[in-house]
Amino acid sequence: MVEQSGKDYAKIIQTVDLDKEVNPLCTNIDDMLARLDEFETVLSSVRAESNSIMANHVCGILSFSDNFGELRQRIDNLEQFVAKVNENLNEVESSVDVAEQELNVTEYSLKGLLLKPLRAKLTASDTLGTPPKSNLIKGEFQAVPIYKSDEFFGTADASVSTSS
Repeated sequence: MVEQSGKDYAKIIQTVDLDKEVNPLCTNIDDMLARLDEFETVLSSVRAESNSIMANHVCGILSFSDNFGELRQRIDNLEQFVAKVNENLNEVESSVDVAEQELNVTEYSLKGLLLKPLRAKLTASDTLGTPPKSNLIKGEFQAVPIYKSDEFFGTADASVSTSS
């Protein structure tokens, strides 16, 4: 039985072509080693670039850190300014809506803007109930108060003297 097993193993070893079996494995291993070398090269160049970026830009960012407080304050002031302008714009739009209601303007063409209010005044009848909204106080138009740029940007004289 041992002799039979030995003969069988000998037959298997003699029939196996090691070049056909091992060469593809060696080729794949060589390809993988080449790719690993390429990857290592790319990785080392990325590390070098990363170190260069860190050295160049971190110092700049750290030196700018003193100015972050001023930048934050300027952004906060700009946000307050935008909020104030938005509030003023809403008030002006409301005032325009009231004026359009007073003049009975529904059409925005030149004909509608000129003729409709005149016809409305000529054919206006007294209506009972609440008086319509009006922008008039004691017969005079009262403009909506809007922001003053000096509150947000300083006076023009101050900016001229600081820039000189």
